[in-house]
Amino acid sequence: MDRLRWAFSPGNLKVTGVLVLYAILLGILDLLSKAWAYSSLDLHRPVEVIGKFVRFTLVINYNTAFGLSFGENFPYALMATILAIFLFIAMLFERRKIYKFLYATILGGAIGNIVDRMLRGGVVDFLDVGIGNFRWYTFNLADVWVTLGIFGLVLVIFLVKE
Repeated sequence: MDRLRWAFSPGNLKVTGVLVLYAILLGILDLLSKAWAYSSLDLHRPVEVIGKFVRFTLVINYNTAFGLSFGENFPYALMATILAIFLFIAMLFERRKIYKFLYATILGGAIGNIVDRMLRGGVVDFLDVGIGNFRWYTFNLADVWVTLGIFGLVLVIFLVKE
């Protein structure tokens, strides 16, 4: 009961509210960058930004991360929404601010990809990094937010002694 009381205390709700706004801002930045890519780039036509190392290449990803597929009728948007709700609840009950911040960062990425998937049926990816034919999967800012959040969580879990 003490955890529940703390989760809904004014101080925690204020911090969580600010972090939800931060997550929404990250989602909006992602969606704006995808709108630019979708309207400015030709599908599968790379545009060099930093030589061949960094390119913008428009791709629509109808699968999960890294082009992995769980089948044509898999409810990607529903599963991502359930995970986003879980992240919000975890953020609400978390007492440590660094964890709350990292959950919010992941949530921001989830928001961008969920909205994009609902609007287009897939996710716009356009960041293309690699050397020659050795290229990472094309990704977007939402993927960056999720990756940074998860990487931060791993670092905090292993490096911060409580």
